[in-house]
Amino acid sequence: MNQLFPKRYRVLRGEDFTQILRRGNCAADGMLVLYARASRSPSAPRLGVTIPKKTGSAVLRNHWKRLIREAYRTQREQLPPGFDFVVRPKKGAQPNAAAIRRSLIKLAKRGAG
Repeated sequence: MNQLFPKRYRVLRGEDFTQILRRGNCAADGMLVLYARASRSPSAPRLGVTIPKKTGSAVLRNHWKRLIREAYRTQREQLPPGFDFVVRPKKGAQPNAAAIRRSLIKLAKRGAG
């Protein structure tokens, strides 16, 4: 399995982020908030990560980003294809790799369904 995270698997354009956040389905739990929207192509799911400054210092925000990207990268096949996802941490949540992995899959299926 190729576990790279090339550009074709990322939501890159600000316009795409805006569309997903405004018009996508929202699902949340105690760890993450996920927005899902059907993509224009039925390819592998794409991921966008947004971490608000209220989350904490730059070090903490970068830690969140690394953990979320790693969870996506290692579990990409389990996510519903043909969707774009934008993920952010839930307010007050503490980064935990195992909890993020569980949460990402659960929320992606709920948001896509």
